Amino acid sequence: MKKSDRKRFWKGPSTFLLSSILALGIIENGGTLVQAVEQKSDKILSEQEAIKFAKKWMDVPARFEYGYGQYIEPYGALRTPYGAWSLYWSHPNQASIGYKIHPVTGRLLGYSYQEEYSQANNPAFMNSKLALEGALKFLTKILSPEELLELAEPEEDVYESKGYYFKFMRVKNTIPFERNWITVITRGDGKVLHFERVWSDGEMPDTSKMISEKKARELLEQNTKPTMHYKRVYIGKGESKYMLVYDYLPTDPQFVDAITGEMIDAKGRLAKPSPIKGLKEMPIVSAPTEGKGMNGVLTLEQAEASAIHFLQTTYPDRLADIYMLDSQPYYVESYDGSQRWEDHHVNFGWLKNGILIGDRDSNFSLYVNPRTGESGYGKEPLAPPVIDDNDKQRVDMATAKKTEQAMKKSLELYYFQPENDVYEDEEPKPRLVYRLSGDGGVVDAHTGKWISYQ
Repeated sequence: MKKSDRKRFWKGPSTFLLSSILALGIIENGGTLVQAVEQKSDKILSEQEAIKFAKKWMDVPARFEYGYGQYIEPYGALRTPYGAWSLYWSHPNQASIGYKIHPVTGRLLGYSYQEEYSQANNPAFMNSKLALEGALKFLTKILSPEELLELAEPEEDVYESKGYYFKFMRVKNTIPFERNWITVITRGDGKVLHFERVWSDGEMPDTSKMISEKKARELLEQNTKPTMHYKRVYIGKGESKYMLVYDYLPTDPQFVDAITGEMIDAKGRLAKPSPIKGLKEMPIVSAPTEGKGMNGVLTLEQAEASAIHFLQTTYPDRLADIYMLDSQPYYVESYDGSQRWEDHHVNFGWLKNGILIGDRDSNFSLYVNPRTGESGYGKEPLAPPVIDDNDKQRVDMATAKKTEQAMKKSLELYYFQPENDVYEDEEPKPRLVYRLSGDGGVVDAHTGKWISYQ
């Protein structure tokens, strides 16, 4: 049988990790509380119900008084496809405790304990063995046995001289799950100071239906499509400059679905052409005079019209250099259906001679007040990045892909969670994808040579 050329870029489930849990004698009863709170329901927990769950996961010490609770919208502060109750307690000595509770199941998503003075500042308490044991005991309480077995050996680091930082990447069926992890920070005596859970719970792809590695490679070599654009490239000694390169934008086809063979973009969506919406080619847009949204506020579509009108009337000489980025609402309706009143933010990018300037830092946003329609830009003056490039020579995409594929000869197979669209009611299912891997870098669009990040 031919040896697989798929590159492994992860630490698999650790024999040390599993044996450590068994040695501590804490896996046999692990997950009992987790299983108790798991339920099939769409009902959002009340604040008081969330508080009860928080106290089940971690006791609130004496003299800590409850401060407030806040509901976090999906893809808000947690950057997860589900919302959460954020709950806070405080102590007279300025210490505080925070919990993040899943709004339906009551699962613990996050925890933080901040104290005015930590014994971990004393070198005598910097004990990595006790710190790891404390992390493992904590995880067996809040994770199910099945989840524990999907944790890779942790990456370990000292955390600001206060304790130890452990990051457990997720590995399922020996396949890494990118952007899924558990992080725990403990003091040297094992006390938990911080916990974060980024974990996809959707239905997993059926690995028995995977396409072959040979087929995956063929599809990637044929169908990946990097975009020629200007990008800030580091050239050494802490310096960087804008260069014309071939590289992948978020919406470019760059992965292949390991089940269907379809091309996938960086957001986990089916890759589709994303035409540039240059403002110069757009017709003159009138500013909306009356909101069509809830309680008479402007809808996102109206906010975009208001922002375009502002640029057309305020910066008419810049329109050939500006294009509109795909927008997402800056606010969504809160869990109880009430309207949030933050400004809309409409995003734009810059062009140079019709070519995208793809560096994210160069993009800009206009705010639009949803009640008055007023638009504006918080920085002055509004000007594109300065790029010195008069070279007319350019290579085509086929040449660029040939250069790239010579530098990326391995295949990586991994799960990852597609980004959620705010208009979707359900979390997208995780995907299993292949991508080409090797040296990190981009292709010089003038010469066709490889520019390595190493």
